[in-house]
Amino acid sequence: MKNLKKKANCAVFLLALGLAGCATTDRPTGSDPYAALGSDASPVEYGTAFPVASPEEAYRNGAAAMRARDPDRALFEYLRGLRMERTPQADPLYYVGIIHHGRGNQDLAEKAYRWALEVDDSHVGARTALGVALLEQREYDAAEQHLQPLVSRPGAPWQAHNALGVIADIRSEFELARGHYEKALEAGPNTPLVLNNLGYSRYLAGDWDGARQSLRRAVSANPGYELAWRNLGLVYAREGDFETAVEAVARNGDRAKAYNDIGYISMLEGRYEDAMGFFEEAMRLSPAYYITASQNARNLDNLMRRSSNTQTAN
Repeated sequence: MKNLKKKANCAVFLLALGLAGCATTDRPTGSDPYAALGSDASPVEYGTAFPVASPEEAYRNGAAAMRARDPDRALFEYLRGLRMERTPQADPLYYVGIIHHGRGNQDLAEKAYRWALEVDDSHVGARTALGVALLEQREYDAAEQHLQPLVSRPGAPWQAHNALGVIADIRSEFELARGHYEKALEAGPNTPLVLNNLGYSRYLAGDWDGARQSLRRAVSANPGYELAWRNLGLVYAREGDFETAVEAVARNGDRAKAYNDIGYISMLEGRYEDAMGFFEEAMRLSPAYYITASQNARNLDNLMRRSSNTQTAN
């Protein structure tokens, strides 16, 4: 189990989930225990330009910097506040983890989350972030072990149910996934991410009507949500409404990619002539897609030949 926990190195704040318990952490040691949570991109000049009288003032500065989308300043302020404390504090450690995650410093983010949990093993934010880290590392059993206790409590965050729904979908447990997504929507109504995941889950389960309804809600809540539009296009393609599928997938203007993607779905559906037409249109529209679409077309031609030979033999 310890080895599984060590593997987690990435946390997604929008899908934040939690841990069932606190793991042994690699707590930094030395004259400055927080040095290991800093980075070269954290300017030291903030210390003289913006003096503070208390940890709380530093934390307020950090929160303001986060709202202003200034992660360098925010990181400096949270670490400065922590250095002024007699003992570590979970909240600022958690925010340090969020900042590092946003900057792509996944190892440092995990270190901060784990330390926050060592300080306060009931910290929901740190639990959620580290739990999703296990999910992103495809440690599904370990992730579930940490995430499940969150949803057994009143007022569970929508992110917890959402991520457990993702795990259930991966295991093809579609009804269980649907239950988690619906719980997530109760806690976070009309959340585009959850609506998209629910729609894709229903798509995987073969429930085209349910998938279409959820995905339409997702794009209505966020008209710029390209993944939801693409998934909606997949539903239309499965139903044989290819032109509408292309329009949905091509919302970003890349019609060549849309034709190629819908052609691929048509090929999977066994609609070989339709698929070939879409691949040819993708090649016609964009030289950039010529190689991809032409390769798909060659694969399709081979598939059609094998299918024809099998039918002849029978």
